[in-house]
Amino acid sequence: MSLHSTSPTEQAFKRTLAWFEHTLGLQERPRPDIHGAMLRLADPEVVARTSQALCAAWHRGERVWLTADLHLGHRNVLSYCDRPFADAQAMDAALVCQLGKVGVDDWLVIVGDVALGDHTLAFPLLRAIPGRKVLVVGNHDITRSGRCHYLDALQEDGTPVFEAVVPFLCWEGHAEQSVVVSHYPLQLPQALEEADAGRGQDPDRYGPDRPLPLLNYHGHLHRDQWPPTAHIQHVNVGWDVTQGLVCL
Repeated sequence: MSLHSTSPTEQAFKRTLAWFEHTLGLQERPRPDIHGAMLRLADPEVVARTSQALCAAWHRGERVWLTADLHLGHRNVLSYCDRPFADAQAMDAALVCQLGKVGVDDWLVIVGDVALGDHTLAFPLLRAIPGRKVLVVGNHDITRSGRCHYLDALQEDGTPVFEAVVPFLCWEGHAEQSVVVSHYPLQLPQALEEADAGRGQDPDRYGPDRPLPLLNYHGHLHRDQWPPTAHIQHVNVGWDVTQGLVCL
């Protein structure tokens, strides 16, 4: 796919990439290595192919599951998020058991922050989880040197654990609604926010250059949830909100 294409797919990628870059710039801590690594994973071919596969599965009525912020192996998350487990080992076992409900032909999208600590210890846990897995990378999935831990995660047969590792996904949902999946909750440029302010729900304001309202599935906030606005609906699919999985 040419970056100079004007196809709807390319337009969606460029628009989402711009929103994603804007969102990275608004994070509470500057993380140039981590955020730079996320942007390097923004391959338009991979993002488009994976997004289209998920959208097609959804349209066929197949199961597409989402979860985020598993934090496998992370002892401190137990107290930080008041998780009901005696220790990290019990947490890991319970989460993998929950994820076992995913069918072998279902899609499972982990929306960032798979584990914390020695990430290689999460590899056998991920191998035990069924389904076609996609990782939308979070800040804890990237090393300080700027490499994603899970690019090296392999199944027993040597194939990758994740069919795709991407910084975001984007597709068209119901009534031409733009859908974006990202670890950080997406934040739109202030100029766009102000331009829409006070316009209500007039459908005439939506068109090729106005791809809103936007539905954003995300993680990162753990137990916090952002209220909707006139033009964006945030859905936190993190484990600490759902206590499980979300099925589209």
